[in-house]
Amino acid sequence: MTITTMDKDLFQQFYQEHKKSVFAIVNLRISDLEDAKDVVQEIFLELWLKRDQLADIKEIKTYIYVVARNHVISAFRKKDIQLRNEGLLLQGLNTLDHSAEDNTMAKELVQQINSIVQNLPDTTRQCYHLSKNEGKRNGEIADLLDISEKTVRNNISEALKRLKSNLKASHPELLALLVFLFR
Repeated sequence: MTITTMDKDLFQQFYQEHKKSVFAIVNLRISDLEDAKDVVQEIFLELWLKRDQLADIKEIKTYIYVVARNHVISAFRKKDIQLRNEGLLLQGLNTLDHSAEDNTMAKELVQQINSIVQNLPDTTRQCYHLSKNEGKRNGEIADLLDISEKTVRNNISEALKRLKSNLKASHPELLALLVFLFR
């Protein structure tokens, strides 16, 4: 029996057979239990969603190990991007004079960006969010949304163009802050 012939019950059985070994692999590299559990869930979700593409896999345990390794690397990238962005934000905020005007400007920037992003078309908004907020690569986004990487790049580019255009027109000082924070 291959994964591609599995219904929900058989996949549940497959999950029960492999979850401990997958968790052990992930937990060796990700010490936070909650983060490790999340990665394990992502791994099995990917296996379920791509089960029709796995018919040619001869060694499922080896394949699961590779998928687990890739998800761990992805988790580290996300964490690294999050920490870098937090660091940049803190660095940017530390260089600002903490006057009421600066705090208001930062809040206004967040509100303006959120407003612009909310008004983007669905795919553009999803691509932007997955890229800028979750740190996913274009290939990952393409897989998640079932679109091409070129479409992902175009949508992210379009989102950034609209952000720049709207901020330039309405609040040039906020655009300068945005450019500073995302470099």
